[in-house]
Amino acid sequence: MSVLLVLTLMTTISFDVALSPAFAEGEEETAAETAPAEGEAAAEGEAAAEGEAAAEGGGEAAAAEGEAAEAEQTEEEEPVSSDPLDTGLRRQTEAPEITASSAIVMSGSTSEVVYEKHSERKMSPGKITMLMNAMVVIDNMYNDAELSNTIEITEDLMQYGDTFQVGESISVGDLLKAMLVGGSDQAAEALATYSASSRKIFIKEMNSKAMELGLMDTQFSNPKGSYNAKTYSTARDCAVIAQAAMRYQLIKDYFAMRTVEVTAVSSAGERTVSLRNTNPLLTGTKQSELYNLTKGGILGKVGDPVEGVQYAGVATVDDMQLIVVLMDSKEKKVAYEAKSLLQYGDTKVTRNTIVKAGKKVGKARVRGGNITHVKAYTETKGFAYVPPEGSNDLVQTEVVMYDDLKAPLKEGSKVGEFRIYVADELKGTVDLVTKTDVKRGWWPSRYYISNFATVVICLVLLAIAALIMRILYVRKRREQIKAARRERRLREMARQQLAMEEDRRRRNWTDRTGVAGEQIGPRTGDLRAMAKRETRREELIAEAARTGASPKTIVKRKAKTEKKREAAREKAKKKNTSTDVHN
Repeated sequence: MSVLLVLTLMTTISFDVALSPAFAEGEEETAAETAPAEGEAAAEGEAAAEGEAAAEGGGEAAAAEGEAAEAEQTEEEEPVSSDPLDTGLRRQTEAPEITASSAIVMSGSTSEVVYEKHSERKMSPGKITMLMNAMVVIDNMYNDAELSNTIEITEDLMQYGDTFQVGESISVGDLLKAMLVGGSDQAAEALATYSASSRKIFIKEMNSKAMELGLMDTQFSNPKGSYNAKTYSTARDCAVIAQAAMRYQLIKDYFAMRTVEVTAVSSAGERTVSLRNTNPLLTGTKQSELYNLTKGGILGKVGDPVEGVQYAGVATVDDMQLIVVLMDSKEKKVAYEAKSLLQYGDTKVTRNTIVKAGKKVGKARVRGGNITHVKAYTETKGFAYVPPEGSNDLVQTEVVMYDDLKAPLKEGSKVGEFRIYVADELKGTVDLVTKTDVKRGWWPSRYYISNFATVVICLVLLAIAALIMRILYVRKRREQIKAARRERRLREMARQQLAMEEDRRRRNWTDRTGVAGEQIGPRTGDLRAMAKRETRREELIAEAARTGASPKTIVKRKAKTEKKREAAREKAKKKNTSTDVHN
């Protein structure tokens, strides 16, 4: 029985070692820190086993058999994969034992908590504070053009590190990279002063942002996360901070960078600073520390009197976003414990799919682009978690398109969010992206008129102008035709009149006065009167077109002119009569 107990104990220890390569590397230190009692019990068991084995004479054979069983079990439980995309983790259905003082695993997609250990305990958030710093900086930015603005490193910033030197100028975008990727305290302090004009105001804005996110157990007293009694948070609140930060496309992009190079410009010239991501699941030195599903993370020490490290990491498994937070964890164990928790969260998280990936949900307006409306698609699946006592009727969705989109946009750019609510509370979001590139458009695109619409509008205007010109031409042509018809009619009437008069003269017909060739009947007089009236009318129309006056005005003018002429003739007649009498 004692020999069997020893073999079982040895197999259990071998299984624990096989789960953690980091544990295997520091076996003695780990055993001393995490399980002293277990080590003592194992030592006593081994001593007892040796004694019994010596007494019974079969100890060596039993030990050899136990070692063979141990090796066989290790090979079965931890296979070596040649696939470079292999995460190196087996499915874990039982909650792992961790050394961190506080921890949580939360679904960033649904806000479901699948694991927690003292998640409400208030502790120093450490470098996780920089996620809140980045969100406030981006919120205060007018637009993305501010990423090119430069900040000069002052003497006061040298107390926070030596990443940059006094007098060097670094862009806002590079400082964000240095803070989120390299965990630079200098960058965090420089951004705080730049964003809110003073450090004190910026810290107030960080605390306001925490209240906006509903973090009742979080408070900040500095922008970088160094130890201070007035700076505290919980693992649960830190998970919410990471969840909110991943909704910022800029943070999401920077968070996933393994290494980054930033440029510092001074009077001496340019200097390139290379930084490595602090997340061990992205850049671990050992294969056992890497987790290829990781989308970002930040790790850092708090400093005296806190000895441990604080870690927040994000991974995506089949479009399900998982967030793990470890507070006051052992630096050598944080990678393994984070991987174990992520694997456990993957097996326990609820996958209630609300929307599929790649679904078109609407269109977003883009200002200044060759196209002003782009189709928006869900980038990943959308999930919702409803507690067992709840109903699926509590789930509601909302499509929110950004109203400040400006060209150019690249394929895959975020244009909005697909928001998922449970009982009117926001629980998760899915990024909405475009599947087409949007280039800069022509001048009318500033007013949301696409290039195609501009061409159509120009063609319509040209068509309208052509139509107006056609109408004017047709009217003029009709007037010309009418005038030609009238002229032909008058000519025909005159020709007929002349023919009739010629016929009368040839026949030697006379009127009542006895004068040959004069009108003898009413028809001839009517024709002459009609010809006169038509001639007068044509003259009147021509003069009206020439002068722009109305026919009525022209008639009045002519009447006045004729009256004056008649008066002048009468006056001249009277004068001639008086002269004849005098003579």
